[in-house]
Amino acid sequence: MSISFSSARLLRYVVVSASKFSETAVINVSESEFTFRAIDPSRTALLIITIPRESATAFNINGSEQLVVSLDDLSKVFRSAERDDMVTLSWTQSTLSVSFERRGFTRTFTLPLATPVEEIPEIEIEYPNTYVLSPLLLYDCITGLEDVGDVLRVEGREDELRLKAESELGEAEVVLSKERGGIEESDVREPGFSVSYSMEFVTNIKPIVKVAEKLTLKTGSELPLYLEFLSHGLLAKYYVAPRAD
Repeated sequence: MSISFSSARLLRYVVVSASKFSETAVINVSESEFTFRAIDPSRTALLIITIPRESATAFNINGSEQLVVSLDDLSKVFRSAERDDMVTLSWTQSTLSVSFERRGFTRTFTLPLATPVEEIPEIEIEYPNTYVLSPLLLYDCITGLEDVGDVLRVEGREDELRLKAESELGEAEVVLSKERGGIEESDVREPGFSVSYSMEFVTNIKPIVKVAEKLTLKTGSELPLYLEFLSHGLLAKYYVAPRAD
């Protein structure tokens, strides 16, 4: 069984981002979709990627399969991918093969499957605050704040979202607003909320933020940060647990 995608670029960003906080990924494949899940050992961050069958170039699947792979090994493979490579994933009961094809030339890497891990939980949270943001603007905000402090505080109201980097030496702040175009849509039922997250876990996902076509941020007091990305048929969901202040 195998799946092919026209570009390795998105999967490369997904795998490399996940390898920064997790040792393994669980891949579930059914006749309708491809799902990739990775969670860090402390269960602070969870990344879920879903690619529907119709977004694949080829989808040769009968039944369903679950694969567990080492992200350290898989990220090394995907770092070798070129921007315009087509990628094919195929597997046996004990191995995963990744093939990159470009201009009639194919490179294939075969990795052993990892030991099955504890089940990654499903998360269902009703969020009081939702913002639809410019992906590139959020990328620039995170880039500008990540070296200032190891804590990211998120605060907001209906027409404004504040991102603050905090450390013992001080803080820096970026304000996104509807008036200036940083916020495209918002639904805020908890104005004045304030919650903090580990900056490290937020910056891990920057590569996916950069290539997103649409980005939704959801949050609330004492709730995990939720980032949802849409890009070329790929749906990414990323959760970061709040810090205990």
